[in-house]
Amino acid sequence: MFVSLIQRIRKDIPYRIKLLLCCSFFVNLGYALFLFIVGKIASERWFLVSSVYYGVLAVVRIYLFRNLLSHRQLVSKIKIMRACGVALIVINLVVSKMMFFLIDETESVQHHEITVITMATYTFSALTLAIHNSVKYLKKNDHLHFSVKIISLICASVSLVTLTNTMLATFGAEKVLLRSIVLPLLSGAVAIFILLSAVMMIRKANLELRKLNDEKE
Repeated sequence: MFVSLIQRIRKDIPYRIKLLLCCSFFVNLGYALFLFIVGKIASERWFLVSSVYYGVLAVVRIYLFRNLLSHRQLVSKIKIMRACGVALIVINLVVSKMMFFLIDETESVQHHEITVITMATYTFSALTLAIHNSVKYLKKNDHLHFSVKIISLICASVSLVTLTNTMLATFGAEKVLLRSIVLPLLSGAVAIFILLSAVMMIRKANLELRKLNDEKE
């Protein structure tokens, strides 16, 4: 049974995406609750804002999961992609607030080198895979799967900012000037990328809906 499940995950792409979405939903929801509790206990704004970020991600992922389960018409798929674009604007506001707290903090927590290297390996692997999949599904013009991959790409990009902050705190604690330059630039680039992704998805959806309406007339 386990072997057959692994084979299905490898060969059945829609099933694999649904499974990953479902797992990601529970991980995001659980982490959001954890961060909220920690933020309340410690009275830390960063944890509270981060809990909102992961909560919104959980909502977007379960929304996509529910729609992937049903056989949607093309118009519905395009509208779902547009809704995800709107959700990305909300996510961008929350992420911008998170990054502001990271940049504004006076003391950073240092981690063990092995922990940082593990985080870096995971983050860069996730980012590379997300970029590859996003480009692949953009070419296929699969609106729902493309939305899933864009969300994954944005998550990896946000993780890159957190990783950079951790690396600077661990390996460059004394280089305050470097941190004051690198972190704001990277944070700004990620925020702009999220906003551009949202605008691109909304614009693409509106153009395709308009084209379909013109064809009906």
